[in-house]
Amino acid sequence: MTGDEIQEPAFRDQTQYVAPSSLRKRWKRSIGLAHGKTQADLFAETAYEGKSAFSRAKDYLKIQVFQWVGHYLRSRFGPKWPFADYRAYGDDNGIYNLAASTGDPDPDEPVQIALAGDWGSGTEAAFDVGQSVNLGFPHFTIHLGDIYYVGTKKEVQENMLGGRVQWPLGNRGSFALNANHEMYSQGKGYFTHLLPALGFQGDHGQRASFFCLKNEHWLVIGLDTGYYSVGIPILEMIFRPSSKLHSKLMEWLQKDVRLQDDQQRGVILLSHHQYYSQFESGYDRPAQQLAQLLQRPALWFWGHEHRFALYGKNASGKAGLQIYGRNLGHGGLPIEDIADRPRQGQKYQNGLVLYDKRERCRIGALGIPVGFNGYANLTFAGKQLAVEYRDTEQPLVTEKWEVGPGGVLKGIAIDQLIDDDDLVLHKGASLGDAIA
Repeated sequence: MTGDEIQEPAFRDQTQYVAPSSLRKRWKRSIGLAHGKTQADLFAETAYEGKSAFSRAKDYLKIQVFQWVGHYLRSRFGPKWPFADYRAYGDDNGIYNLAASTGDPDPDEPVQIALAGDWGSGTEAAFDVGQSVNLGFPHFTIHLGDIYYVGTKKEVQENMLGGRVQWPLGNRGSFALNANHEMYSQGKGYFTHLLPALGFQGDHGQRASFFCLKNEHWLVIGLDTGYYSVGIPILEMIFRPSSKLHSKLMEWLQKDVRLQDDQQRGVILLSHHQYYSQFESGYDRPAQQLAQLLQRPALWFWGHEHRFALYGKNASGKAGLQIYGRNLGHGGLPIEDIADRPRQGQKYQNGLVLYDKRERCRIGALGIPVGFNGYANLTFAGKQLAVEYRDTEQPLVTEKWEVGPGGVLKGIAIDQLIDDDDLVLHKGASLGDAIA
């Protein structure tokens, strides 16, 4: 199959969506829900019980700072939950087959991954994104992290596992990355409640906060930048932690994934925190660590900043690791940052190409403008990858990539699908710069 033959995903009526049986059993063991129910069923039950069906988007606005602080102070103090790895599991090293089916799949058969970041809010916008993801019937779904407010067990259940909204499940597996909001409650809700409900197709859950999906042509590596994104309570808000990768994760990359020895596959990195940004400060310590093992450019999808943005190939800080950056932090929270302008000084230039500042509506008593929520679909077919960036109503941008000799990524094509001046090309940039 050639790149031109990458097929569009088969869409379906999401109201009939029921999670794969192995995941339904796992969810039932984990949180006791009736897992034959659809998103529509859960919504109807919640509304019928006289509750607010969704978390109110206006409660997450920045002006509600004291509400955020209250959640933080009630949950922040205490020891971190122990960092989990795969060494205790002889049958599971965290590396899974990136394929659309079990057995001996055709390496050219398309396999789809849906990515969304900062989704775990319980808002109606998160619900709408989940609905849209389900319509594509992805093989895998991956959350790039952040469950609000602070990732407690209750918030995990309400904002990820069906209490208010249900994270859309892939029919081959679903994974979730760790992030700073999960660690504000020491990671307990994330490690003990969320991970057992997710994972690769089968009976056990996601056993660690990092993983790899692998086939003949591609490595998709999920990283934990959340565990060290917190430090001393309160002071961590002033003296920002490094978000470095845990030594156990680095050992796994070296000894199990053998990233330093793989010179044939295209590399896709996933994390919560951004390597670089033209709007905020980046976190380049994980990239410095990865540069010890990876010497070729990669695609890196991250969340954390609540916006959609595309960057061209860029290396930042001390890392020297060349990365095509993709910011997908617009999965569920109200997108207040649409008025932000990219930083202009030369030292802040990080290859920004395109960002979304479209206004979707205004919320709250002050009528605060918020932008569009969305996500990305990645479709792998042999050596080629098609990426579709969407909001809940339409696709915005598509791009195609190919793995060349030595595992080097080659951008083939990129197209903007809507004509809107607020889907902004950064000054001096052309859309093709995002894949050059």
